[in-house]
Amino acid sequence: MDLAVALVNGLRVDSYQTLIAGQLNECMRGTATLFMNGFNPSARTIAGVACAPKEVASIPWAERARVYGAEHPLAHAFAAQRDPSPLTVSDVVSTSAWRATQTYDSCDQDLDGGTRHLAIPLPTPIGVATAFIICRSGRDFNDREHDLAAAIQPLVIGVGRQLTEIKRLRESVGAPLPGADFGLTPRELTVLALLGDGLPTAAVARRLLISGHTVNKHLENAYRKCGTRDRLATLLLLRRTGVLPPTARR
Repeated sequence: MDLAVALVNGLRVDSYQTLIAGQLNECMRGTATLFMNGFNPSARTIAGVACAPKEVASIPWAERARVYGAEHPLAHAFAAQRDPSPLTVSDVVSTSAWRATQTYDSCDQDLDGGTRHLAIPLPTPIGVATAFIICRSGRDFNDREHDLAAAIQPLVIGVGRQLTEIKRLRESVGAPLPGADFGLTPRELTVLALLGDGLPTAAVARRLLISGHTVNKHLENAYRKCGTRDRLATLLLLRRTGVLPPTARR
C-alpha cells in the first residue's frame, strides 16, 4: 500500500524507477535496491540504472553492470524469458557457484555484504533483462517475501505502461492552450489517449491492468471536469485545445 500511494503521489516519467526502488528497499529491508534497465548480458550493455538509498548512488553501477553483470545468474535467467517471474539468486544457482563469481565479490564489497538478491523483472525482448534487484546481507529472502514480490510485480509493470503512454502523449502534442488542462489526472489522460487511439474500453482496461468499471469511472470524472456528456465530445474538446493529439495514432 505504501508503494501504491507513493507512486500516485510522485508519478513522474523521469523518476519513477528511483521512487519504486526506495519503496522496495524499505519494505524488504534491503541494503540497496537497483533498477537495471535493458541489460544485455551478451553485449554487456545497459540502457540505464536507478538505485536507492541515496548513499549508494555514488557507486558507478552502470560500469559495474558492464564489467560484472554478465556473470549475474539472474541476468541470464531473465534475458532468456519474455515475461519471467520474480526470482532469487538461490532459485537459479547454488551458493558456491554464486560465490565463485566476480559479481558476488563486487556486491559484497560495494554493499557491505549485500549478496542476497531478490529480483522483480519487467517484460523485455528476449536477450535483454530489466529488473528491480533488492540486495541485502544476512538471511536469504523467505517464501513470504517471494510471494510479496510476485504480488508487487503487476503494479510495477502497470505503472511502467502508464508512464510510457504519458510520455508518448506529451511528445505527441505541444503546449496546451492556457487554462485548457481541465484538471485531468495523469490516469484520466492516459485512459482518454488510449480511447482516442481507437482502443475499446476492454482493451484499455487490459493495457492498464485495471477493470472496465475503473475505465468508465475515469471517463465519468473526465466528463465532469471538461463539462461534456460523452466520449466523442470529450475527445474533440481535448484535441481542439491541444491536450490530446489532433488525430488518432495508427
